[in-house]
Amino acid sequence: MRNFYLKKRIILASLGLLLVADAALAYFNLKMNTARETPQQVLAAETRQLKLLKADVERAAAIQKNIPEVLKKFDAFEADLPPASKGYSVISEELNGFARDTHLLIGDLRFREKELKEHNLDEVEIEATVAGDYNGIVRFVNHLQRSKNVYIVDSLQLESDPSGQGPANPLRISLHLRTYFRKV
Repeated sequence: MRNFYLKKRIILASLGLLLVADAALAYFNLKMNTARETPQQVLAAETRQLKLLKADVERAAAIQKNIPEVLKKFDAFEADLPPASKGYSVISEELNGFARDTHLLIGDLRFREKELKEHNLDEVEIEATVAGDYNGIVRFVNHLQRSKNVYIVDSLQLESDPSGQGPANPLRISLHLRTYFRKV
């Protein structure tokens, strides 16, 4: 009987080892089948990668070629900006002209200057309150967009006019703009 238990344990141990070896072989077989690519697949993937890299190099060369032209355009843009010595009066006059043309009232016009040393420019933040009817406000913003001067509208907050004075549907907007002056 003792011989029977020994044989049984040897058979079970052998069977366990065979199952572990079978599982390991199945794992490696699966891994090799999924990782195996044909030479044509490898070549196609590397060819696609090469085309992408060549396209990147061509774009970079085109950008590098256009840099002098872009720099000339930047210089021309900066030269067209109003000089800092006259900038505030030019901007104030223009905004008041827009308000007259659109039948609006400008209140509380404030300027805050920040020097941009790397470009020899002054960035000027403008805060203004404009009151009037809806069509006038839309035309005012349209004038800002079409102006020969550069205006960047950072924020525009629309409110009902609490005073109740003015047109039938009085509105008030708070504008936060930016513009630039060149230093002379």
